[in-house]
Amino acid sequence: MLIVTSAPPTLHRTRRFGLVDLATVVALAGLLFGVLQLGREWSGASRPAIVIDLSPWALPRYTFYSLSRGLLAYVLSLAFTLTYGYWAAKDRIAERVLVPLLDILQSIPVLGFMPGLILALVALFPHNNIGLELAAVIMIFTGQAWNMTFSYYHSLRSVPDDLREVAAVYRFSWWQRLKWLELPYATLGLVWNSMLSMAGGWFFLMINEAFRLGDRDFRLPGIGSYMSVAVDQGRTDAMLYAIGAMTLMIVAVDQVLWRPVVVWAQKFRVEEGGTQEKMSSWFLNWLRRSRLLAVLRQLGRRVGTRLARRRAIRPGPTTQPVAARQPAAWLGVILLALLLAALAFGAWKLTHVLRRVPAVEWGTLGGAAAWTLGRVLLATALGTL
Repeated sequence: MLIVTSAPPTLHRTRRFGLVDLATVVALAGLLFGVLQLGREWSGASRPAIVIDLSPWALPRYTFYSLSRGLLAYVLSLAFTLTYGYWAAKDRIAERVLVPLLDILQSIPVLGFMPGLILALVALFPHNNIGLELAAVIMIFTGQAWNMTFSYYHSLRSVPDDLREVAAVYRFSWWQRLKWLELPYATLGLVWNSMLSMAGGWFFLMINEAFRLGDRDFRLPGIGSYMSVAVDQGRTDAMLYAIGAMTLMIVAVDQVLWRPVVVWAQKFRVEEGGTQEKMSSWFLNWLRRSRLLAVLRQLGRRVGTRLARRRAIRPGPTTQPVAARQPAAWLGVILLALLLAALAFGAWKLTHVLRRVPAVEWGTLGGAAAWTLGRVLLATALGTL
């Protein structure tokens, strides 16, 4: 008797392109269109003060512009964090300069960077909007980068000794140590601090997108300038529209970007003992149902596998730990010398500026500084309660 068996239907069933893939294609097309519009806005003729449309129908476009500046500032902050934090953690001599300098930079308010930064970039790009856009991005950057850099620096300094010994036994190079040990160990803290830093960048959005220097009015299309014009004109309805758009943008960024990243970063958790609540993301689960993204992931894995095969075979473990190779020491010395030279030049220029301040003004500045210090100390005391 011949018995013919067949596998369950689920084994032969393959995912087909469906609504998830259609939505993914539409989203990618919309993103591409938005990037083209953003490039057109940046490369357009210089318009220091544009007319802001207070219609609620203009808010989606303004929201996209503000979100783009925030994301560009975050990319810049992340690059700065990975470079500056690594340098400060690995170079003991440079650490004595870099860490105090970072502490000073995070104490300077956004308004302290604004005048010189805007005038310099506008003069550098006088015929298009690149200067103003870069100034806005960099000012948002100053509200994001410092917290992320301190987090990454402390994570690199607190890698457990047993993990360092494993890396030494396997003779990791500095790049392998960074890729397989230090970055994974610092990922979770960096993700949480990235969320806080991204939120901190929105606080000064009105100042970053609409500001005045003397008799010159600089304005960029965005939620911040929309809110600024609404406040100037006393338009309560427009203020409410802007608050609603800002709220929707923050919630969307949290659900579409940060929540999936937080769920993904849980695999780098190193705490021992105890039970951790399993986190999930509806958007991440939704993306995992996409056939299109699955095909792209498979192609990426194949390319990665082929590239890995071409690399030299990594040596196996040895019984004697071998010190990991670090980047050339002379590179750190040169960078530190350039940084110190830049600081000295800035201090020399600042001295020339301060010489022009009348003696009477110093008393006014001292009193204002005392009031500011008192407010900061009071806020710190209230925050510790």
